[in-house]
Amino acid sequence: MPSSKKRILVTASWYPTKENPISGTFFKEQCELLSREYDITVVMLNPATTLGLKYLAKRITGKDIYLESLGQQESLHEFKSIVSRPVELAVLNNMYSRMTIKKKGLAGIGSVDTEADRKFWRKHISRLAKKLGDKFDLVYGISAQGTAVYAKLFADYYGVPYILSEHSPVMIPGTSLNDSFKEAFEGASAFLAISNDKIRQVLMQNIHLKSIEYIGNIIDVDKFKCEPVAHDQMTFLIVAAHSFYKNYDLFVQTMEDLKKMAVKPFKIIIAGYGANKGYSLGVDEFVKQINDSTIHDIVEMIPVVSRDEISSLYNRADAFVMTSIQEGQPVAPLEAASCGLPIFSTRCGGVEDYVDDSVGRIVGILDHEQLASYLNDYLEGRITFDSNHIHDVIASRYGKEVFVDHFIKIVNRVAGS
Repeated sequence: MPSSKKRILVTASWYPTKENPISGTFFKEQCELLSREYDITVVMLNPATTLGLKYLAKRITGKDIYLESLGQQESLHEFKSIVSRPVELAVLNNMYSRMTIKKKGLAGIGSVDTEADRKFWRKHISRLAKKLGDKFDLVYGISAQGTAVYAKLFADYYGVPYILSEHSPVMIPGTSLNDSFKEAFEGASAFLAISNDKIRQVLMQNIHLKSIEYIGNIIDVDKFKCEPVAHDQMTFLIVAAHSFYKNYDLFVQTMEDLKKMAVKPFKIIIAGYGANKGYSLGVDEFVKQINDSTIHDIVEMIPVVSRDEISSLYNRADAFVMTSIQEGQPVAPLEAASCGLPIFSTRCGGVEDYVDDSVGRIVGILDHEQLASYLNDYLEGRITFDSNHIHDVIASRYGKEVFVDHFIKIVNRVAGS
């Protein structure tokens, strides 16, 4: 018997695969949650530039569009797709873009697509849609910089509305914003914002959104709860990939500052720095940096943490530290806070939406001295926090039920109840 659930096609540019099970984990968890209310089909779609003759051979055999199942459940169907694009078309598009921007003096646009390129993607997204086969009621583009154009083209093919969200840092205004991307963003029925800072980033591109819905990230507050594990010394935890914008240099400096001023002993856990393949870079050099630092004797290094183990890890710590330069709405501190940990963070985006003096402390982007001072105040007991209150703040704003209720209202408004 056909399902009565609304059918939603989700496009994503990163999603867990056998080769990289960490990438896009939070997108998968979101889709699993939404599949309780909707019939969800996820397509992780990536383009691949291919030399002309190789492309021609693929095109003749129909192998220029690759579609592989990543998993099939009753209401969740997951696919990986690669669409091959001839390199000549990419080169032509680049040349046309440069000439058009210079000739027309376009402001706020970094690249312009040729009609041939637009036609290519209309045709090939239609071909991919035929492979998927089913009719959908809505298209949802997650992390829109990689999926907005595809989401719009799928929506055009099916004759349905589409909505977008963004999780990655948004580009510098006027340097790389593509005209097709801008059109796709402005055509969306709703933009699902994970933080106020993300709204600011998008609006800074001179993008005029039809509707902005603050929805945040999802936290499973039943999984991430206050269950502290006994330990002998106060422990500070950071969970982050090794990427330049996570700014581990500032973290190391902060902890070295803290070690100099602290009277009471403490421990440090550094986790997840080697988890995401292709994203975590320079891991060996980072491990050497820690080994050569003054904190090497109080640090526990955990390169990879599974999703099943992460809640227990949070509960082994007393506070979560984040030293990023930029974030959207980082999930790790939300999960840590749901486990009752106070959050000590730089003003990197997203954390400002929920971290006040009852939840933690926020410092300037590069202020390692103030961050170390706050951590020492906490270590000495001069500032204290109520773990249950911190958990409740997260549950009331980012719990699963809160997210799903808001998402349902958006879908009903956009696609009908």
